[in-house]
Amino acid sequence: MKLENKNTFDDGTCDDKLVALASNGINGAFRLLVERHSRYVAGIISRFMFQEEDCREIVQDTFIRIWKHLPEFDGRNKFTTWIYTITFNICLDRIKYIRCRPECRFSEEDIEHHQAASGCDDPAPALDDALLAGAIQKYAKGLGATQQLIFVLRDLQDLPVEEVCRITGFDTVKVKTNLYYARRFIREKLIKGGYL
Repeated sequence: MKLENKNTFDDGTCDDKLVALASNGINGAFRLLVERHSRYVAGIISRFMFQEEDCREIVQDTFIRIWKHLPEFDGRNKFTTWIYTITFNICLDRIKYIRCRPECRFSEEDIEHHQAASGCDDPAPALDDALLAGAIQKYAKGLGATQQLIFVLRDLQDLPVEEVCRITGFDTVKVKTNLYYARRFIREKLIKGGYL
């Protein structure tokens, strides 16, 4: 590990080393972890179709929780898996909270903004892909919180089942069962909506 000065680390410093340094109060180590993983966390959260303000707040909440629980990270799993688990739990809590407030809904503007983020040179396939992606994400909101999160982790984030199990704490059977019902629900909605 190269130390340019007491508070600066190079990008080659591994996460486990930074976690150890940050846990011991070394300045700059946690800041580098945040810089390194903030886009990763924001990417996870954006898949859940939260409103933009909620996304920013959830990113902050995630890193606050990571900071508070940093000494508990034991290195048995990858740091990114640990981050995913924390983000998963915060998103699960937020989805449950939103569903308890019927006046709080995702707007069409949020869906359009999310669709536009895909950006492609050829507008025709991009439009078809954006419409299908928007429909999938819209219908995913109708899933139960656990099914929605498992669907996002497995099918939208493209994580292997084993990784989804580590993140959620569920066994393979529970993950695959929830995924099966989530996919079936979304497929039925897509057929009914004329997307398939």
